[in-house]
Amino acid sequence: MNFSLSLHLVLSVIPSELTLRDHPITIFIGSGLCISFLLIAFAKLIKADVYFTMVTSLTKIKGLGAHTRESYPVNRIASLFLVINNIVATATILLILFSSSTVQAHYSKEISIFIPISLLSGHIGSMYFVRLITGEKSVFVEPIIMKIVGAQFLGLFYFIVSLMWALNPFDQTILINIILWSFLIENSIRLFKSISAVYHQGVSLYYIILYFCTLEILPMIVAYYVIFGDFDLTR
Repeated sequence: MNFSLSLHLVLSVIPSELTLRDHPITIFIGSGLCISFLLIAFAKLIKADVYFTMVTSLTKIKGLGAHTRESYPVNRIASLFLVINNIVATATILLILFSSSTVQAHYSKEISIFIPISLLSGHIGSMYFVRLITGEKSVFVEPIIMKIVGAQFLGLFYFIVSLMWALNPFDQTILINIILWSFLIENSIRLFKSISAVYHQGVSLYYIILYFCTLEILPMIVAYYVIFGDFDLTR
């Protein structure tokens, strides 16, 4: 009797037919998750300890250049896969955000691809540009490495969050907070470490603040307003 009752309860919670998801996964989101997974898997296949050395590089301030040359060269193929994953995973999580009813944007696919590419290339490009016009090559070695490693970690985090959303969609407000706070925390830590590294090399604090306000913080503010539609992109 107890077995029959238990079996009846189990069968009663099993749906009689499949129903549509409240948050359907589009082909672009699915493709982004698939590409991210392949990039992460190939990076692990090429370098078995890639994630351990990435986290170690993320926590280092002093001797980061020597550490990456010996243990985690950022110009190798495994590292390149994780950089590409940052672009793909960030674009995917932005597509998820734009697919919600609370956040709307014109040209959402184009914006989702443009933002991670522009942020990554803009930050690294600005450092190379300043390095070129000032001739101070050694000063920007560690900040560039910090940016690359931070982007790799953020891409891995965004992939995990996107995968969790795909398996069990959660409230979009939570997703927005995750995107914003993870981005702000990672960039704040990176900026603090970069300022500390450059300052200890004898660069004036005035020039450090001037650089980061104009070429680091300002692009973040612009990206924030673009994401939340405060700019009319149709004009």
